[in-house]
Amino acid sequence: MSLSYDVVVVGAGTAGAYTAYNLAKRGFRVALLESKSGDKVGVKTCGDALGKHHVDRMAKYLTPNPKILVNDIKGVELFSPDMRTKYVIPGEGYMLDRFNWGKWLVKEAINAGAEFYEGHTATVPILENGQVSGVKANDNRQGTHKEFRGRIVVDASGSVGVVRSRLPDTWPISERLHPEDVSHAYREVFYIDGSVENPQYIKIYLDQTISPGGYWWAFPYSSDFLNVGLGVWGTLKVNPNANYKRYLEPRYRIKNKVHMGGGFIPTRRPLKTLVWNGIVAVGDAAAAVNPLHGGGIGQALLTGELASKAIERAFSAGRYDAATLWSYNVDYMNEWGYRQAQLDVVRLMLQTLDNDDLNFGLSRKLLTEQDVLDISSRGVTLSVVDKLRLALQFVGRPGLLMKLYNAMSYAKRIGDLYLQYPQRPEELDRWYAKVVETYREYRDKIGLGPMPA
Repeated sequence: MSLSYDVVVVGAGTAGAYTAYNLAKRGFRVALLESKSGDKVGVKTCGDALGKHHVDRMAKYLTPNPKILVNDIKGVELFSPDMRTKYVIPGEGYMLDRFNWGKWLVKEAINAGAEFYEGHTATVPILENGQVSGVKANDNRQGTHKEFRGRIVVDASGSVGVVRSRLPDTWPISERLHPEDVSHAYREVFYIDGSVENPQYIKIYLDQTISPGGYWWAFPYSSDFLNVGLGVWGTLKVNPNANYKRYLEPRYRIKNKVHMGGGFIPTRRPLKTLVWNGIVAVGDAAAAVNPLHGGGIGQALLTGELASKAIERAFSAGRYDAATLWSYNVDYMNEWGYRQAQLDVVRLMLQTLDNDDLNFGLSRKLLTEQDVLDISSRGVTLSVVDKLRLALQFVGRPGLLMKLYNAMSYAKRIGDLYLQYPQRPEELDRWYAKVVETYREYRDKIGLGPMPA
């Protein structure tokens, strides 16, 4: 059985549903495929926090459902491993009713005109004449096979990237994730007996024993309803579930567990390209996640918006190749990709530190709360680099200071490279060679060795 559409969207998470909504609202015939069925549609394991600026931006295209924004967040409390130092970093946001957030977005896509196929698992892309022209899928309920054809396929299938990862290796969008590029996470949602302190602040705890190469968190939906979990660096092969049971569960008097689950998250620099002939990637499938804290809902919305605009331009031109879709790459790198690359550089440095280094660095305020806020919102600037260069002359533990200084210096350099992202596909390899060489220099300075192949 073969079905034809303008665009086929694979995956109905935040990125896929929002992309489908934006395209359907523009009048395109859209098929939205989702492997989950029934009540599981829209459910995903994550931290469930979303910055207010992402919600405000989404409101230009889709009015948010206020019932799903369940807790107004004022900022982040960041704790050192010894718990003696606490940063309070301001930043407005929300905790989401994640179970209903996903269902709401899917419903909005359907109301806009998208045709929703739940219980349909995409298996392989359809390639014709060097172009993605659809996907093959299994209807899990009927036990049948279908073909969904479209001028463009949107891979919104999550971290696995079901479509793009099954394209030929010669296609640059097929780039595979290395264990070093991901974090493994586990979280539980539960009610507690009692109340958490300062429920308007999400809490992040750095501790290389509990969450090596990552952090653990406690995000409040309310004073007695929490999302608690941890992420660990994929290359370390640590079981986050086991660490959760050992270190985190005993900290809380749990009354009722609502949800448990885990998965892996791409915490890395941007993909080499988010488009190729007849295909674009969005959300986690595009590795569009904050490398430092693993948050991806805001980036899912951003990629859904930017990809929809590029797809509309492609249909206006009547061409669906990489060159015509390339504006999505350029827009993404200019808006978020350059900062994603910067934060990836900082992430790699942090993953080389131990608890003693983290306690020292946070207690001495080598980077202040304002520095952290500025880096996360505006990127690494020369003022931060100059501040650390000066600190090298006065602060003890020069090895740690040099690592931090190198991280900020190279973050600025690599971010600038991503701001010079090529304007055409044929310039991609030459530009990417510069990225690889700069990463090689940096990794050598912090003792990480060559980039994973």
